[in-house]
Amino acid sequence: MFDRLLFWLREKARLLFGENTTVSASVSYSMENAIILWAQMYDTGGPWCHGGKTALHSLKLAQSVASELARLTTLEMECIVSGSARADSINTMLQPFIADLRTPVEYGCALGGILFRPFLDAEGRIQIDAVQGDCFCPTRFDSSGRMTGAIFYDHLVRGSADLGIEVPLTDVPEWAAISPHTEFSDVDRPLWGYFRVSSGNSTDRHSPLGVSVYAAAVDTIHDTDEQYGRLLWEYDGGQLALDVDQTALRPDINGESVMPQREQRLYRNWLNGSSGANGRNLYEVFAPALRDESYRRGMDAMLKRVEFQCGLAYGTLSDPQNVDKTAEEIRSSKQRSYTTVKDLQRALGNALTDLVYSISKLLDAQWNSGAAVSPPGDCNVTFDFDDSIISDPKERKQMYWGYVTAGKFPFWRYLVEFEGYSEDDAKAIAAEAAAENRSPEALTFGGA
Repeated sequence: MFDRLLFWLREKARLLFGENTTVSASVSYSMENAIILWAQMYDTGGPWCHGGKTALHSLKLAQSVASELARLTTLEMECIVSGSARADSINTMLQPFIADLRTPVEYGCALGGILFRPFLDAEGRIQIDAVQGDCFCPTRFDSSGRMTGAIFYDHLVRGSADLGIEVPLTDVPEWAAISPHTEFSDVDRPLWGYFRVSSGNSTDRHSPLGVSVYAAAVDTIHDTDEQYGRLLWEYDGGQLALDVDQTALRPDINGESVMPQREQRLYRNWLNGSSGANGRNLYEVFAPALRDESYRRGMDAMLKRVEFQCGLAYGTLSDPQNVDKTAEEIRSSKQRSYTTVKDLQRALGNALTDLVYSISKLLDAQWNSGAAVSPPGDCNVTFDFDDSIISDPKERKQMYWGYVTAGKFPFWRYLVEFEGYSEDDAKAIAAEAAAENRSPEALTFGGA
């Protein structure tokens, strides 16, 4: 689908603006092929997992990596817009989108990026569209690498015919409210937020597009799927079976020897020849020793390599029982995940800040046209991301309790942070505890 989109865009630009037009898809053929591959890996496991006699079973590692990093990036995330009545209205509008943000972030992690684009629906309400990496085409970037031009692709099916002709937007109910041409003034950036995976692009070092979170692990993921296939083959080929002499089988109505229907899996094949004292046994058991443990160790080593290449802590995909257990090794492994997630959170924060700016500009246009929307005002965007990936919540709670007992951290703040009390209730409890500690009864020693 993505390759057809790019081909269509390139042809349209050539026909409309001539052979030397500067309006074209800013996607190299190597990046085009890479995005198609990343999408296949996310959807089906990869081109090696479907079609042909040698198709592999997929461990769905690409989907697992994207899903886990999206989960860690959005875990207990808060985004607040404040500063004016305009900010309050945008904040109310944004919260349902933030609540379901994990899935779009997962798609962005898989394909290297995703666009958050606000638009007006048929009722004049602002909606937010999450445009996946294979559904838009960048046409222009500035010197800093910010995307400043893009063409968005939307696909609607009407029956089974593919006409391939241009029709007025008003002929399509879903697009009837879209103006063919709209201009905005007094803007300093595009009206979208682009979440871009911040990682080196070895596919095309000169492309400002983001890359998939599992781009560096494509070959290793392929190798791991092959190793998983070997493990499955070991289990399949090592199943208990019986080689049965034909004389031990009952003939059917045609006189041919048949095996019992329920035991067809057990009876592997037939033996021809005499049986008895000087011949073979009627039954010969096939029960080879399985080599699954060696295959498992090899696959586990490959999974650890995938974790390292994708910036995940050891034990995320591999067997956590086989992970080194020294405190420094555990912390170093967690630090790798922490760094990866912090980079993704920073990129997500930038995208959401640009999204808020875009929504505000749409509201400005509505305000200028006389619509009943909040007036222009300051919009300050703040984020709060969970940091438990690097510090275990129980360990952190215990550490801060040590600070409290040492007098280095207020008790009321501990109650707010770790016990869920409101600030007023926490201060009241802390004051009561302090008063009890200062009472004469608390200072008595020995017996009465």
